[in-house]
Amino acid sequence: MRHRQLLLAASRRYVGSKTVLMSQSSGGGNASSRTKTLAESWSMISNEYERVLVPRFASWTRDALDALRVAVNEGVARCSPGNDSTPPRALVLCCGPGHELMPVAKILGSASATPPRVIGSDLAPGMINVARERLEAECRMDDGMYRGCITAEVGDAMDPPPGPHHVIFSAFGLQQLPSPIRAIESWFNVMEPGGVCVFVYWPPNPPKIPGDDKDDPWKLWGELLKRKLGKKDEGKPWDENIDAAVAAAGGEIVHDKFITHDICWSCVRDMFDGMSRAGPWHAMRLRRGDDFVDELGKELQSMLHTQYPIGKTLSHKTTARMIVARRQKW
Repeated sequence: MRHRQLLLAASRRYVGSKTVLMSQSSGGGNASSRTKTLAESWSMISNEYERVLVPRFASWTRDALDALRVAVNEGVARCSPGNDSTPPRALVLCCGPGHELMPVAKILGSASATPPRVIGSDLAPGMINVARERLEAECRMDDGMYRGCITAEVGDAMDPPPGPHHVIFSAFGLQQLPSPIRAIESWFNVMEPGGVCVFVYWPPNPPKIPGDDKDDPWKLWGELLKRKLGKKDEGKPWDENIDAAVAAAGGEIVHDKFITHDICWSCVRDMFDGMSRAGPWHAMRLRRGDDFVDELGKELQSMLHTQYPIGKTLSHKTTARMIVARRQKW
């Protein structure tokens, strides 16, 4: 009941933002149905996502921010085009509720004589509203040091704002895009030569974790969904082409690693509710309806019942892939 009340409240707050979204979509006339659904879904659950999933994904986000800090400090990222009066520019794509915006600004600010310019971009107007509120609060806490240096705007990561940007950062948005490989190519097209791109995402086929013989609930959900929708195996995972895409766009991969952390839930039902009412599975509720999703949820809970009986804490190891790449200096 609590989840439904929160979602209803979020839907009411979203009405104004949805008007903006629909006017933008109708203007171009070529926005895909899937993209519209994703934007609507993430707008509806923006506050719940921040409450439920941002803390659970925080370990990987910190890893990616640390990698960016190292790249900047070691000179992997060229944070100034050679003119100390020109501020370094960063683009944070799929920024969600904006938790990475201030950290990215501080990382660049520590390496530059001039305050940085950071743009956060997300498809969902609801997420941008949350990000702007967060930025306002964070700027007050920092005595306004970065006020005016960071903005959050509605935008599509498939068509990023023009650059050149010295840094591009993205956490857990790439795997949701209609064409992740084409997105990566577009990111490098707006990057300053010598700039760095750090992104972390959930891979479609993560490596087996040694010593972990438990079923991955997220993988089980994907298999259930594929079977229910009658989808066939798509062959090689899309991310096998990342290396080639980066090279074709004039970049080179500096670091490429899989990172595993634990995610904990109070029980299997808690995990299912979190993912389907506050996370990426929610979009399926808009496409297929609550009954469809909840029936699949019952199947998922039944499959996991032996390993995680009712009321038992669910803790599963989850692997993300993090890539640090730079655009070649021509």
